[in-house]
Parts: sequence; C-alpha cells; structure tokens
Amino acid sequence: DYILSIDKDPSLLDIGSGRGEWIQKCNSKGFKSTGIELDNKMVNDCRNLNLNVKQGDALSLLDRFNEDSFSIVSAFHVIEHMNHENIKELLIKSKRILKPDGLLILETPSIDSLLVSTKSFYIDPTHINPIHPDLLAFMIKRYGYTKFKYYFINGGPLQNSDFNKLTRVLNGVAQDVVFIASKSNNIDLSLFDN
Repeated sequence: DYILSIDKDPSLLDIGSGRGEWIQKCNSKGFKSTGIELDNKMVNDCRNLNLNVKQGDALSLLDRFNEDSFSIVSAFHVIEHMNHENIKELLIKSKRILKPDGLLILETPSIDSLLVSTKSFYIDPTHINPIHPDLLAFMIKRYGYTKFKYYFINGGPLQNSDFNKLTRVLNGVAQDVVFIASKSNNIDLSLFDN
C-alpha cells in the first residue's frame, strides 16, 4: 500500500516466486509483477495462471533487468538456501534494479526461535544458511541500503507474554523474520515504525 501511494507505475520482482501467491496479490492491487523461480513445475503452474514468471537462477537473471526498474524486490524464504557470497550478490543486484524509493523485502526463518533453530530449519535439506538477523542487517547497510529494519513475525501463542519469562522463549518467539530496506533517504520513515 505504501508503494501504491508513491508510485504511479508500481512493479514487483519476486525472487523464488513458488506457486505465485504473492504475485497474484500484488497484481490484484495494480502492480506489474514478474517472478523468478528455479523449479520448473512451479514455473509451469504459475504460467498456467497467466503469471509472468521466468525460469532460472535468480543471480543470473537479475543482470537482465534495467537499473531502477522495480518498486519492490522480494524474496520469501530464499536466502536461507544461499551461501554468504550469494546473499551479498543478491543484495547488490537487488539494489541496482530497485527504483530510487523502492523497497527490498526479505523473509527467512528466525533462528531466534528455539523451535526453528534446533529443529524445523533442518527439516528442509536445501536449507544451508541459518540467517542471523543482525548479520543480515549489517550486510544490508554495508551494501548501500540507507534505511532498513527487521521484524519478527509469525510468533507462537505466547509472543506477547512477559519478555523475561521462559515460557515466552520456548513458545513465543516468532518463527520468521522479515527485513524491509530502501536505498532512499527520502523514504517515509513511518514505514519503519510498526
């Protein structure tokens, strides 16, 4: 909604678009959306839904897009499948293709959650890199994003309980963390307030 309020030609690039739910949601709001997906079956499923999804490796395909061409670049549950150097490359290439007031949105499992960091992260054998939120925040800043913040989301039933209680630690810490970043100094800071 924030992008729609500042951009008359909103566009989305979704990396690792999967079944295309995010692309469909953005399209329904008026975005011109493009996806990148490695899995051929999911690409075909998206194309059957008339979604614009390119099949292939994101790091290679990002070079094909013009500078300053997307309002949002998103990657939900992608970076934990990448090594550190590839995450660095993703951040740099995403910054190049973001519009001046665009947003980068990354979501990954939260290692602050004991359940995630000790069990559920390892259920997926393609997960190779547990992401420490402070390290990723440092990388985002280092590679030229001027405004950024991360939020813990999808918390357990005790997420709002007393911060110092052990029960909150065991069953309240969010299972995912989302990062929002921009390369603009002019972005409305209220975007990062909530």
